[in-house]
Amino acid sequence: MELNKQIVQTYVREAHVRDFESNSEEPTVMHRLDYTVSDDPHVFEFKLTFMFGHFGTQVDGVIETTMLIHGEESTDILADIKQNEAIYAIPLFAKASSIVTKLSEDRGQFPIIVPIELWLE
Repeated sequence: MELNKQIVQTYVREAHVRDFESNSEEPTVMHRLDYTVSDDPHVFEFKLTFMFGHFGTQVDGVIETTMLIHGEESTDILADIKQNEAIYAIPLFAKASSIVTKLSEDRGQFPIIVPIELWLE
């Protein structure tokens, strides 16, 4: 089933950066994706709550996006979202990655580059 997806708007609701003590050479990555249907059955609200920590810097925040999704008449869009959550979240993961890079760069350190694949693991 082929669905047409269009991002209508994206907001960074909050973002925080702080120092933390880390003994691990591996990054700490956590996220939670929530989604709801609006009054229009083709408009979906996605919310990504994320945290990324590495090299003594932790960045966490909330990103929200509104997506317009159309498919064939018989397509159950919500079922497709549930089955393929990670695919729908890729734009949010990309935004979270860029926020981590920017905020870690602004702290006077070298920027932490976060590949999207790290969120998907």
